[in-house]
Amino acid sequence: MGEYFGFAEELLRKNRAKKGNPYANAELYDLLVSEGSDDRFYIQFAAEQGGRVLDLACGSGRLIPALLDAGLSVTGLDLSPNMLSRAATRLGTQASKVALVEGDMRSFSFQEPFDTIIIPYCSIMYMHSDADRLTVLNNCYNHLVEGGYLVFDFLAGVVELGEGWPELALQGMHPLTEEIFLSVVQIKGLTSDLRLLNQINYIYPKEPGQPEITVYASKEAVLEPSRMVGLLEQVGFSVEGVYASSALEEYSGGEECLIMAHK
Repeated sequence: MGEYFGFAEELLRKNRAKKGNPYANAELYDLLVSEGSDDRFYIQFAAEQGGRVLDLACGSGRLIPALLDAGLSVTGLDLSPNMLSRAATRLGTQASKVALVEGDMRSFSFQEPFDTIIIPYCSIMYMHSDADRLTVLNNCYNHLVEGGYLVFDFLAGVVELGEGWPELALQGMHPLTEEIFLSVVQIKGLTSDLRLLNQINYIYPKEPGQPEITVYASKEAVLEPSRMVGLLEQVGFSVEGVYASSALEEYSGGEECLIMAHK
């Protein structure tokens, strides 16, 4: 069980939990994750550029209704069919106005270029090598109009090696079923730029009973901003800003970084 460690490994070994798909219950995820300032930033930035916007790793489409309301032509791409289905449900009668595409950010292909490409929620962390990151950045560059923008955030800094302490990531109650949802994560540093995350999800039914316990593992890349800037420049982008957050204060350290670059 090389993907699992600590309590997650013990739960699997003792058959107390099953491996799960982190994106299988997109509706519950949406109920527990509220809109933040980063959402508003991406929407406002894309609206200022106008035209066509590509939301890479769009997930359940949290940003898409507001992007539509801003008068933009929107395409959303994601690997997960469950998340795309949830995005279509969220959009309702507006779903026909959006191109929702199942695909990989390393290999997407569209006929018309975009004015803006966004990669929110640190989704580029799932690209674990410079080769993969360069493939994504090249693909973005080739799908932008001249002067078009790529804006994204990512996990920044240096990974601390070894196992960290478990932490509560999410908690809440489903407003319809009244199921209680708890999510605990633990991180293990593998190298200076790669970490392994184990997440244990507990879903407690409304009526007394045993919780459903699922675990999943994912690897996340963490980069120094200077390294990401170097990759962007290698592709041909001009980096306009390296920020600590969507408030656009200059990056001077921290666990997240936002970069704005144009073609």
